[in-house]
Amino acid sequence: MNKVAHIEPLAEPIQAEVTVPGSKSLTNRALIVATLANGTTTLLGASDANDSLILVRLLRKLGVDIQTEGSTITVKGNGGKFKPYNGELDAEDAGTVMRFLSALCCIVSGEITLKGSQRMHERPIYGLVDALSAFGAQITYSGKEGFPPIKIRGGSFKGGTVHVDTSLSSQFVSALLMVAPILSSDTEIICEGAQVSIPYIEMTIAVMKEFGVHVEQKKIGHYFIKSGQEYKAREYKIEGDASSASYFLALAAIFGSTVKVTNLNPGSLQSDAKFADILENMGCAVSRDKSISVTGTPRLKAVEVDMSGMPDTAQTLSVVAAFAKGETLITGLSTLKHKETDRLKALRMELSKLHINSKADDSSIRITGGNPRGAYINTYDDHRMAMAFAIVGARTGVSIDSPDVVKKSFPGYWNVLKSMGINVVLE
Repeated sequence: MNKVAHIEPLAEPIQAEVTVPGSKSLTNRALIVATLANGTTTLLGASDANDSLILVRLLRKLGVDIQTEGSTITVKGNGGKFKPYNGELDAEDAGTVMRFLSALCCIVSGEITLKGSQRMHERPIYGLVDALSAFGAQITYSGKEGFPPIKIRGGSFKGGTVHVDTSLSSQFVSALLMVAPILSSDTEIICEGAQVSIPYIEMTIAVMKEFGVHVEQKKIGHYFIKSGQEYKAREYKIEGDASSASYFLALAAIFGSTVKVTNLNPGSLQSDAKFADILENMGCAVSRDKSISVTGTPRLKAVEVDMSGMPDTAQTLSVVAAFAKGETLITGLSTLKHKETDRLKALRMELSKLHINSKADDSSIRITGGNPRGAYINTYDDHRMAMAFAIVGARTGVSIDSPDVVKKSFPGYWNVLKSMGINVVLE
């Protein structure tokens, strides 16, 4: 029988300070770049998310010397010179791991089968595989054409000019960018199709720059990387995870409380740090110094917002919109159906349980705010469904199915809620 988390409503508004784990997105990019660097890199404040733990485990299987101690990770980079490897690598349900290793394994001699969970095998990867193949990689599909698992015969990977379909995921471009500097030819990446999650590509480029590699952006979606550049090992501090912070800022918004996230930098590389701007437009008071704090309002206003640059907080905004007066329209969500679950479909189902009306198409959702009621929420094996709908409990009380799914990105989530004075009972 599945576990359940029961969240009981608060009796009165709270004032709280929270510290969130390091950014999963930055940690996973830094792990790849540190592996390809010459020398030893120390990552401080790294994420303890399961996705990052999976990446560490698989890089070790590829022969990378990685030591972990708390939130500090030490990586002895190999400059892109891997020992041959033959065998399977299981990315489980970690999307960044699947995409980033698809590119990285192309420079590893041997034959590698890269697989994942059942849901991962339903998430298309053909845009990245086509681009890697154009660079000379030898990749075949082990199951359904266009989807993992994939078999990679590494070693013959040279770079060049490639057109990439980025309509499904920006991670395809990030994967190519990070391996490009060590390839034997200059690399030019030209994005085609819808430009989704552009800030995540900009994050990748920023991390590469911190490690000494320059990416020339000719225009949005057109990148040039000179070959022969070297990543330089260094000490690198990981920012607090902005996606994780969004849940606590949203809780402040819906319950008239004040919550400060102590390690969220207003000038963050992460686009999700702009979630506070949306709450401000909804009527909340926002303070920005070296951290971000939000004070909620009993009169939340509906908004219209394009979240194509920050899709991971769409679920968080959806539950805030459930309490806002009017119709909130969230657009730019075309990638949500390819995430851990079809998130737009899941949102509609669970909002209806709260007695909140919503309408969705392939790339947007319209939510009519009202007076949500408590409910039993299904999570669909999606960590963000669990965390977003849990904050509703501060107002109405909710029960969350399969609460352990939060380990994917935020293993300590329930403990942080408890530290804020919210009664969470795990059964």
